[in-house]
Amino acid sequence: MAGNLKKFVNPRFIKTVDLPLMKSLLARHDGKFKGFSLDQLEGEEAEVRKALQEFLAGAEENYPEGLRGDLHRIAELGDARGLEIIQVQADRDGIDLFPEMKTGDQEAPNKAHDPKHIALRVFLEHPDLFEAAADHMALLAPDRLHEFAGRERGVTIDLTEEKVEAFRLAVADLFKKAFLGDYCRVGDYADADEINLVVSHGSTVSTMPVVEGQQERVISVRQISHAVLRYSENTGMLRLARIRKAHQPEIAKLFASIILERPGFFDGDDAQDLYTLRPVELAGPGFAFDHRHDPGIDKVQIIDAAADLMVPGKNGYARVARSLRSRDLSGEALRHFGGTPVAFGGSWRLGELVFRVLFMGEGKRQPQVTVKLRPPGVLQFRRTQHEARVLTLIRRNGLMNDRDDFEVVDAAE
Repeated sequence: MAGNLKKFVNPRFIKTVDLPLMKSLLARHDGKFKGFSLDQLEGEEAEVRKALQEFLAGAEENYPEGLRGDLHRIAELGDARGLEIIQVQADRDGIDLFPEMKTGDQEAPNKAHDPKHIALRVFLEHPDLFEAAADHMALLAPDRLHEFAGRERGVTIDLTEEKVEAFRLAVADLFKKAFLGDYCRVGDYADADEINLVVSHGSTVSTMPVVEGQQERVISVRQISHAVLRYSENTGMLRLARIRKAHQPEIAKLFASIILERPGFFDGDDAQDLYTLRPVELAGPGFAFDHRHDPGIDKVQIIDAAADLMVPGKNGYARVARSLRSRDLSGEALRHFGGTPVAFGGSWRLGELVFRVLFMGEGKRQPQVTVKLRPPGVLQFRRTQHEARVLTLIRRNGLMNDRDDFEVVDAAE
């Protein structure tokens, strides 16, 4: 749930919120209130706002569970970033959102232009648009993506409602068996060659003690989590975020068999052997990223690096005996290993590299993306409009393992 709910229902919001909108929101939960009645929303405006303030300023556990969930979801989109996402999604869907509100300010700024007010109205009047905007908010969240490489490149998806529903049922059953409840909703979105699925589902139940008068009781809460799946038709790569590690292989299998109709597509031994720092090790502390292919990149700074001393383990596999870490925000982190016992190519391995990509920009602050790369399968950075350029930079510098396509088409077919 959003952590800014108190800001959302603060006194300034209560004093300006459109009362008919709040009445519509609360009416969705009529009959479930304790110590509050919808009748209190009738009468003089000042008294109505006072009643709203006293109710909403109270402890969240006093809200009906459904209202608590509604307020948290609205709060997630009730800021400037959320408003931008709502507007972009409305344009995609061809919706002219509230044309009567698109006016200039008169004596004072229009209070209806407050992102919280707009998010509330969209929630009530355009529920499908709200769901899509909430899904896109989840897609833009900075997350570590867990990646699975398919057996081939260029495998396209013929996405249908039947496939999405079959996938939803299968994933819902998986989550239910993991004690995450049976709520599950799947939103699907296409973006160029990429197919995005956002799976909203229940999380583990948490309990909290609350007080009613002089009595103590315990309530249970199950928050909503948003799992993300992103599949590139060009590369055959599936990326997962906010999914338990134990569930990732199973969900990849379900995606392959149901959505792609290619069972076993992500089952290769090298499906998660994706990245390498070998070119950096071969070049040594003097390695520098070559970004001449992209004139929009100003520079790439290596700001953090970890070197691991590998020794034979008891089971025959190498283990890390000790590590040295170098951090330098000026971009010289890797060069500092030059004055240490670290010598790549022998027992020392480069375990992790963190670098910052700075792009050309017109403002005082350059657009930048910080990337963490840890072989074989960790590539973490905020997915922005520069995502494709970051991936190209990694590939062009040899940090992405080459994978041979597997021939899986039976000649008889």
